[in-house]
Amino acid sequence: MTSISDRRFSLFCDFDGHIKTLFHNEGKVLSESVIGNTIFSLCLPSDLNKTIEFYLDIKNNNSSAGWEINLNTPEGYETFSFVGGVFGEMIGIAASTTKQDASLLMAELSSINNEQMNTIRQLVKEKQKLQQESDDIPGLLFDDLSRLNNELVNMQRELAKKNRELDELNKLKNKFLGMAAHDLRSPLGVIIGYSNFILEDEVRNFSKDQLEMIESILSSSEFMLNLLNELLDVSAIESGEIKLNMIHTDIIGVVRKNVEQNSVIAGSKQTQIEVSAAGDPINITIDRSKIDQVLNNLISNAIKFSPPGSQIKVKVFQKDKRVQVDVEDNGQGIPADELGNIFISFQKTSVRSTAGEKSTGLGLSIAKNLVEAHGGKIWVESEVNRGSVFSFTLPISRKNDIYKGLYSV
Repeated sequence: MTSISDRRFSLFCDFDGHIKTLFHNEGKVLSESVIGNTIFSLCLPSDLNKTIEFYLDIKNNNSSAGWEINLNTPEGYETFSFVGGVFGEMIGIAASTTKQDASLLMAELSSINNEQMNTIRQLVKEKQKLQQESDDIPGLLFDDLSRLNNELVNMQRELAKKNRELDELNKLKNKFLGMAAHDLRSPLGVIIGYSNFILEDEVRNFSKDQLEMIESILSSSEFMLNLLNELLDVSAIESGEIKLNMIHTDIIGVVRKNVEQNSVIAGSKQTQIEVSAAGDPINITIDRSKIDQVLNNLISNAIKFSPPGSQIKVKVFQKDKRVQVDVEDNGQGIPADELGNIFISFQKTSVRSTAGEKSTGLGLSIAKNLVEAHGGKIWVESEVNRGSVFSFTLPISRKNDIYKGLYSV
């Protein structure tokens, strides 16, 4: 056991008696776990009233000494002499097994108190300041949030206004395109008709240069007419006015018919088109003219961007509850960084047609919208110098399976 003179401790409490700091705990009279507990929990139950009186005496008179209080320590039952005093906003208490040691402890407690209490006061001030600032934060945050919310509401109103204006401008643009396209189609039809008539007239004699000029007029007029038709399609799609006239038909037959129509153009480039399909018909509900338009775009593109003498494969097969059509060529392929824009209107790739054929940059965008209007999906897989595969799927059955009617897009 340690000597009697070593059995001592001192501590600071708040005015409610909760222990805040423990020091000079020589002989380990108390455990550090007492911090946070009250000073009254240290004494024996028989000395509780005495301990309370001692504490009240300190609070009332700013100091108190000569109190003998029994504590239950790890060494067993022991009697300590207590002294205490008020130090600012804290109460300091010193205890020892001898009165002399307790007095000395109180003197030490007083000597170090100034520095410690100054630190405590500073901490209390900082805490109060932080508390005041934290109390002000909700108000400041509310003001900031209110201001930001008002700005956001104003921005939303302005955005809604701009969207309405853009919508009106887009409708006006579509209306203008429709009017211009309709007005231009008629004279272009006349030019195309007269050009064909002149080229088919075997009576008139034309020089080679004259024939080339007429053929150029015919080719340019046909391109312009095709462009106008595609602009009308884009206008109808964007305005939501396009209608699908749905019929139940064999998709394999639709594909074979479209390949047959494109075989003349393919033949001019010595290109072969091979159809691969199951023997049994695959009946689905579609707008046949719109799917013809999709097929014609994909097959004609394959011919346009494939070298003369190449082969194009068109596959039709059933996959789960959908039918899939693949148009595969062994042409130039499309760079990977351009694939993401290929189905966007007016977007063209760096790949050029192999025989100088013209392109509007609208066909694939229209094809995508038409396929998606049928509840399908379209995509492309391509590798430079290895060719491309354009694919699309269509549902085999719609809500009523065999359905005839109009679907709005």
